[in-house]
Amino acid sequence: MPGCAVEEGIVGWDPYELLEPWLAATVYPPRTRENYQDHAGNWLDHCRASGLEWDKVAAQHIALWAHRPGAPHSATARRVSAVRSFYAYAVRTGAAVYNPAARRPRRTNPAQLTPSGLDPWQIAVLLTAFDERSRRESPHPYQDRACGYLHLGLALRSGALLAVNLDDLSSERDIGRGADTLRLPDPDGGHRLVALPPLVGEAVNAYLPRRRPPRDSTHGGPLFTSRTGIKMPHRYPHDLLRAVATASGLL
Repeated sequence: MPGCAVEEGIVGWDPYELLEPWLAATVYPPRTRENYQDHAGNWLDHCRASGLEWDKVAAQHIALWAHRPGAPHSATARRVSAVRSFYAYAVRTGAAVYNPAARRPRRTNPAQLTPSGLDPWQIAVLLTAFDERSRRESPHPYQDRACGYLHLGLALRSGALLAVNLDDLSSERDIGRGADTLRLPDPDGGHRLVALPPLVGEAVNAYLPRRRPPRDSTHGGPLFTSRTGIKMPHRYPHDLLRAVATASGLL
């Protein structure tokens, strides 16, 4: 049984030690076992490189890692399935307290559709739908994609998403490479800086040159503006998510 390890000053389970016993306990065909080992190992490498604690991640972290724009759905499904199986084993052995990749029920009520209520596969399906959204479906697909990626990738509430101003975006690394950090209100007061995952940052930066000028430019103005330059209606993120979920077959 895997033991306890000390890594970067934190005492806890070494997730890499779970890989071998996890696969030994499965009945997958050899090829599937090999692929799952690669996917789970890649996920743990991603957590380490991104500064994520593997046993405290959320569904959107896994979805953004598994999603590859332009890749077939089956490839994304395999990555998510591998991580789901790995965490199920970790929960059984006591190495983790929950499975962030666990399946969620298929949504049938649009009013219940929220980023925090989706599993990684469902989120990845929606990200693909936003990637494929065209002008035939929306007059502003870049804005829709940026809104969808922020909404899903950071699991923001609609109100928090629409409260974001342009000045809340910044770059912590290279000013010439676009925004990679978002300033959000802190529940305890003040603000906190949230690093944008690469795919979320790419979607936001692709939208910025196409953003409609705001009527009120205080703090840079709202990040998402309507046709007349005012802040989008409060139901915009939810209605957008519902429309994309319906078109993708998720609802």
